[in-house]
Amino acid sequence: MNNSIKALTVALVILFNLNAAAQLKQVAKFQKTIAGAIKKAYPASVRMWGFDVQQNQRTSAQFSGVVVSADGYILTAAHTILPGKNYKVFFPDGRECIAMALGKIENKDTPGIPDVGMMKITDKGIYPFAEMGYSASLLKNEPCISISYPESLNQNLPTLRLGNIAEVKNEYGFIRSTCKMEPGDSGGPLFDYYGRVIGLHSAIDVSEEMNFEIPVDLYRRYWTALNSEMLYTAFPEKQDSVKTDPLSLLLQKESKQKALHPDFNIPTIKNSCFSIKSRVKGKTQDIYATLLNVNIANGAKKQFLLSKNTMVGEQAQCDINGFAVPIKLIGKNQESDLVLFELEQQITGGIDLNISDSDSVKIEMGKLLYSIDPAGKVMRSILGSTLFNLPKINSQPYLGAMVVYNSSPVQFSLIKEGSPAEKAGIKVGDELISINGRTIEKASEFAPEMLKYWADDDVTFEWENAAGKMKKTFKLEGRGQSVTNHPAEKFEGGKSERRDGFNAVFTHDAAIKANASGSPVFDWQGRFYGINIARFSRTTTVVVPKKTIIEFVLKTIQ
Repeated sequence: MNNSIKALTVALVILFNLNAAAQLKQVAKFQKTIAGAIKKAYPASVRMWGFDVQQNQRTSAQFSGVVVSADGYILTAAHTILPGKNYKVFFPDGRECIAMALGKIENKDTPGIPDVGMMKITDKGIYPFAEMGYSASLLKNEPCISISYPESLNQNLPTLRLGNIAEVKNEYGFIRSTCKMEPGDSGGPLFDYYGRVIGLHSAIDVSEEMNFEIPVDLYRRYWTALNSEMLYTAFPEKQDSVKTDPLSLLLQKESKQKALHPDFNIPTIKNSCFSIKSRVKGKTQDIYATLLNVNIANGAKKQFLLSKNTMVGEQAQCDINGFAVPIKLIGKNQESDLVLFELEQQITGGIDLNISDSDSVKIEMGKLLYSIDPAGKVMRSILGSTLFNLPKINSQPYLGAMVVYNSSPVQFSLIKEGSPAEKAGIKVGDELISINGRTIEKASEFAPEMLKYWADDDVTFEWENAAGKMKKTFKLEGRGQSVTNHPAEKFEGGKSERRDGFNAVFTHDAAIKANASGSPVFDWQGRFYGINIARFSRTTTVVVPKKTIIEFVLKTIQ
């Protein structure tokens, strides 16, 4: 009997290992398929804005599009263009050119529908282009890829999002996909997993699953009509024939296979994420933290909790198996918004961080990733960018004062009511002498000096007026989040308060909530990639990579 049980156990272990190997093979195949599609699609995905060629200046907000022919035909959304107007086109490889808007279709009885627009590059040349697919052959749940330029990120290179076809055709004639969009993405391409254009981004609703795409077959059907610089307020009478997709049968066959939706067990790291509770500005704040195992200089292993600095305050405690455990603060890094705590009691699990590993994991667009929360819940995503810098814009500190342009000595021109500057006693006409002991001699030095600081930093200003010299130390404030009624601003959990001012970060498309920052990010093979540091926008979560974390931990514990 015992031998039978042992034999059964061995058989089950072998079966489990074979199944796991098969699952990993499926994921690897899917990863390769997506990478191949991105390689085809990425070079043709362009950023654009209106451009006055006489004045050599920008004339509109940015939007996205895709080049679909070597001679420079561009598909985009009708609501982004005006027929006969010029637009500047930016390719991912750095190439720039001018395009003219041709035709667009916006039915007068249904504003915003069907939103079909076409352009043509006027500069002679041969351009990277993507193959046009066929929206008629789309299947529900088919994987799809978005490559476009969110305006809020304001980057020269696009970001990537992975999703699926939620509806092949909704009541308004749009494709609905789960590839998240936001302003700036309008007109950007939606690709199938063969890298072919199947739709163009048009609109969104509040839910992150509600993203509406213009079917590419409309561009095929009205190609000839769209070549004229016209606004069509109804579908043009002139129609072109639309052929059958040569890959239609293959797509149907593949949709029945699990290879397009790999069912795999993610190799999760036990106890890799915990919750920290603290007091921030008098309020209780919860934030996630990543548990790291680090071998220090004497060979001993220590455990640390890594989290988001601006969301951890006083009286920090970690929730470990339902018990509140005090933790010891040992280091902060304002630039990367990281904070490190030491755990005095050992916990089973955590991520083994080799601090001598200077050659970290490779950051490549299209890598399948996942994040994990303290309950072990997994959220899948795709690596959406290369490493890039995210300038300090929303995170600039608020002083509430402006200075006279080109003044020397530097003279204050505006003091906002209730601002830190007004509370400090600074008045219009006062002359600035120094900030934190650094002499400010001309107006052009003022803004760069203020950019060095963050919200809640203490600064000492010295200034002069008719009453004499003044000097006061006071605290800068945060700017807060701007609020609009656009659906892109209404996603669950909202944006992180500190969401920019980072160097060498990358993005992914997981819908990480602001208070889930600090959670770890892995690839599908279980390799640690970094931590979620901020929910930047509807489409974008920002990650501080493993390399930066290693540098911070090493510097902190030495």
